Amino acid sequence: MILSELISELRRNILYDRSDRTDGDSDQLWDDDTLVRYIDEAQRKLAREGLVIRDGSTAEVTQVTLATGQHTYALHASVIAVISARYDTDQPDLKRVGHWFLAGFQVPDRDYFDVNLATTLTPGRPLAFSTDEEVRTNSDAGDSAGVMALRVYPTPTASENGKKVYLRVIRMPIERLGKKHLKLTPEVPEEHHLEMLDWAAYLALRVQDQDAGNSSEAAKFESRFLATIKRAQRAQMRKLFSPQGWGFGRSGWSWEK
Repeated sequence: MILSELISELRRNILYDRSDRTDGDSDQLWDDDTLVRYIDEAQRKLAREGLVIRDGSTAEVTQVTLATGQHTYALHASVIAVISARYDTDQPDLKRVGHWFLAGFQVPDRDYFDVNLATTLTPGRPLAFSTDEEVRTNSDAGDSAGVMALRVYPTPTASENGKKVYLRVIRMPIERLGKKHLKLTPEVPEEHHLEMLDWAAYLALRVQDQDAGNSSEAAKFESRFLATIKRAQRAQMRKLFSPQGWGFGRSGWSWEK
């Protein structure tokens, strides 16, 4: 559904915002700007908590261009989580690791040397990535908000300069909804379009005409939307689930006669 259709559905069939319900000059309890804002908040909450927007194709979000000597890259502000990362023309994904593996490990015994330690790996073709840290943006303007960062290891060299890392991500909507988007379709999957209106209705009714009983109506819409988020979360977790693999004779396991 496009945004204008969602506004109409919310106003007429959910909020019953009709001209015969109000007195005075205005024939509407909620103007379009207000309803668009509520639908936008509903879409963002569903994306953030329900994890319903998965993306592996939007270039500005899913492609990271490597630079010589740079190991950390700020991701698009919409990214909530990185599902996987793949180096340029490779078929296998990069290994996911954490900050501890990439930078935090300290060798207990300085007389002991292991060539497999991450700290000894020389710069070159990326083999692993981490996303468990953030970077600050617009610090000069006083903006304290951070965005997710991708760190690759080892640090790229001139041979990797300009190469791409392709991501599969879970993200927020790229743009906030506004009246200029009336003919556009919201970014969350279409199966959730009408469900979004439950949260928009809750926002509209939560403080409007308390004496008329709309507080209890608002609570019903809130409860229904929160149940939608839980169902969406479970569905996404099923899609992301993969069984643990076991291997013998490699990665620390060995066979002995």
